[in-house]
Order: sequence, then C-alpha cells, then structure tokens
Amino acid sequence: MLALAAMGEVQAMGKMCMFSAVQGVVTEHGKPVQGAVIRRGFFWHWKSERGSDEATTDEQGHFALPAIWRSSLFGALLPHEPVVEQQISIEYGGRSYVAWSFMKGSYRENDELFGRPLELRCPLENEPVKHRLKEDHVEHDIFGICELP
Repeated sequence: MLALAAMGEVQAMGKMCMFSAVQGVVTEHGKPVQGAVIRRGFFWHWKSERGSDEATTDEQGHFALPAIWRSSLFGALLPHEPVVEQQISIEYGGRSYVAWSFMKGSYRENDELFGRPLELRCPLENEPVKHRLKEDHVEHDIFGICELP
C-alpha cells in the first residue's frame, strides 16, 4: 500500500504543463472574426514529443483551448532544463498569421506570462512583433500579432 501511495505522488510530481489554457478574441479592424481556425502546437524537447489542437472562433471572435498536460516519471526525477517550443497560428481568409511563438522554460501552468492567464487579443491587421516580458530579473520574448494583457 505504501508503495502505491508513493508511486501516486511521483506521478503527480511528473505532471507537466506543455501549454497553459488559452482564450482570446480575434478581430479585423475592430470587428470580431467568426470562423477563424486557431491552431496550437508544441514541441517538448525532453521527450521529443509534438502535440497540437485547434479551435474555431465564434460569432464574437472568441476562442478557448484547455491546458495541455503531459507526464514523465524520469522528467520528475532527473534534473534537466525544461524546453517547450510553443506556437499558435490563426488561419483566416486564405492567410496564416503568427499569433504566438514562445520557448517555455518551465512546466508550471500559466508560467508563460509569469502566473497570469493567457488571455489574448489578436487583431489580424497587426504586424508580428517581439514582446519582451520581464519579472524578477527573468526576461523572455513572445513573438506574434496578439496583444498581451
């Protein structure tokens, strides 16, 4: 029984967030975009694993995608530097837009924006830009058309 309880704790420790939940709105010149396809993908370097999902915007331009979780017993036990490449693209009107491109360096949920939820505003007319975020002497860059909270 004790061994099973310990195994459960190790599995819980091995739970790793590849991509936090994302919600947002897509607009074009201030008007909501219905029917845009939001494609989200990741590449987890530790296990050389790729994953993806997608959503479609509603009549108000809103979309939502749940957090993506993986687990690794060895990843929980062995020291290593987490590296998860993240991308979000928006497909609309025959075009593809880079909405989000980021290298996540932890397995904590909502760590992309230093603990804040991923709530994006994505005007299609924006040019992709690099957003430099800094908190507690940690800096990272997010690239894309989406505006951050």
